[in-house]
Amino acid sequence: MLAALHRPAATLACVAVTLSVTACSPHLGDLPQVEILDRAIRATESAKSVTVHTDVLSLGTPMKGYLSHDSQGNCTATMSYGPAGTAEMIMIDNKDVYLRRDEALLRLQERRRSPKDLEALISELRGRWTKPPLDGPDAPDELALCGGKRTPGEERTRTGLENGWDDDSAKAEATTVDGQKALKLAKPVGSDDETTTVYVAAEGPPYLLKIVKTRGETPGTTTYSHYNRPVEAKAPPAKDVVVTD
Repeated sequence: MLAALHRPAATLACVAVTLSVTACSPHLGDLPQVEILDRAIRATESAKSVTVHTDVLSLGTPMKGYLSHDSQGNCTATMSYGPAGTAEMIMIDNKDVYLRRDEALLRLQERRRSPKDLEALISELRGRWTKPPLDGPDAPDELALCGGKRTPGEERTRTGLENGWDDDSAKAEATTVDGQKALKLAKPVGSDDETTTVYVAAEGPPYLLKIVKTRGETPGTTTYSHYNRPVEAKAPPAKDVVVTD
């Protein structure tokens, strides 16, 4: 079960953004879908910051996530693993990280402790944050929520958009997303009837706006917003942080 829980963290982590090269075109809609998608991914990677919401199913479990991330290593993130619980993370300047898990997730992840030790831990951590290491054997899997530095083009793989877009005859469709002019890209339906639809900003940098998947391993919706806005990542009050060995 724990292994399954970590996949949604990676799913959310996969949409974190980094620095690259912004690419846009005054005639974006005239390009093949595959080229529009390439420009959208590069533009998204180049953004100084972005906020991402996910609402997907992973192995049949509903997962809802929030991520606000910038290129300086500041991040706030929340991931709900359905009935298994919720994790929250704050990262500051890519060096200080704070993690808070609710009681349900604590009980699941710490279930190997003795009943007495588990209840003591829950009593100590209920509603409070820990400050785990960024690397090493004690680094939490939830660090994937905030991710790390990406290499150019890695966003394509992390968003699951790396294959099946090579039909140069397909053209984008003009539409809107929350009142914003957009281009709709539709991936050919796969053998398992999985569909992927990507919405890209049609004005300004061609940022990703929304990805909708049906069927497949992680059906659901991912939305992108608040590009290039400051990320308010602040340390919790000292009284709310538990220092662990």
